Amino acid sequence: MGQQNNSKRPPVLLATMSLGLGGAETHVVSLATGLKRRGWQVIVASAGGYQVRELERELIPHVEIPLDSRSPFKMAESFVRLSKLVQREGVGLIHAHARIPGFLSRAVARQYGIPMVMTYHFPFKSGFPWKFFSPPGDITIAVSEDIRTYIGREFGIPTESTVVIPNGIDTAVFRPPSAEEVEASRTLFGLSPADWPVLAYASRLAPELAEAAIATIQAVGMLAEGMPGITLLVAGDGSELPVVEAEAAKINSSLRRKAVRVLGLVENMPPVYWVSSLVVGMSRVALEAMACAKPVVIAGPGGVTGPVQSDTLPFLALRNFTSRDAPEALSASSIAAHVRTVLNEPARAEDLGRYGRDLVVRSYSVDSMVAQTESVYENLLSTRQFSR
Repeated sequence: MGQQNNSKRPPVLLATMSLGLGGAETHVVSLATGLKRRGWQVIVASAGGYQVRELERELIPHVEIPLDSRSPFKMAESFVRLSKLVQREGVGLIHAHARIPGFLSRAVARQYGIPMVMTYHFPFKSGFPWKFFSPPGDITIAVSEDIRTYIGREFGIPTESTVVIPNGIDTAVFRPPSAEEVEASRTLFGLSPADWPVLAYASRLAPELAEAAIATIQAVGMLAEGMPGITLLVAGDGSELPVVEAEAAKINSSLRRKAVRVLGLVENMPPVYWVSSLVVGMSRVALEAMACAKPVVIAGPGGVTGPVQSDTLPFLALRNFTSRDAPEALSASSIAAHVRTVLNEPARAEDLGRYGRDLVVRSYSVDSMVAQTESVYENLLSTRQFSR
């Protein structure tokens, strides 16, 4: 933690599109909470969403501004409202977390002569006109090394002013469960002793992500021959939820049991991980499951990498544990093969769980993420040598 006097710190504004389901949204809430606990005055602006309640519990102000809209009229409205918010609250630094908030925050920051930090969580679409709407920060943050390379190549953001700060997981919330917590979680989801092993898949069920959910559901149909009690919990919401539910119904009908349970939006994720023998997913979901000491198979729209383990770690860490550049195409058979290999060796599954927990505690904790972000803020606020 830096040495700057807390009483002299100006308020910080975190600007993001919305606070619904998603890794970037959860990141913003975790960052806001961590900064407040370190003595910062934090304000969050977004179009709203269910995670606003998390901010309210921490007594962190949230201002609803339509930062998720591409409408020129809404963007003009958002610019005016952001500008008034900065002036009214005496904001001394803006930290934007998506393309539209970044574009508007850059203009507001220049208007008031204050620093702006921009975090890139994804490899946003490039080319004309997207490059124009993809600003650098006075310091830019990328959540992984491959994103730092991507934004340098596609948007011309200098790598020397870009730092890599990985996602942070609250290892006190996402942790190995007690036996009582496992039993309570199994009861919560209506699991019987015959429902074993239990897999979990979680993501937003948007068009670009739902294919991985469907492939995981289909993998259950392939695995059921050797694992007749196999059960899959699918957590997530989005436009493709009906498609995912239809695929689940098809597999359940063919197996003549409720092998796949589509949970929809789950606000409290630890119990989903706690009842699981293995988790399929990527990015923040993967790290949360690892923090709960669960083996994880990385699968997503970019393909399948397989289990998180020592030999795949360099490849995955470079890509924020996503499926980008995965060595295997996304398919039910690929997912099923990796799940079968891990679960057929219980000792290996336990080892992978311990390995993941140790890795997250060591390198991907929320405390580490907040401390590194705080260092970026203090560097900008102490030098005040930022671009105008």
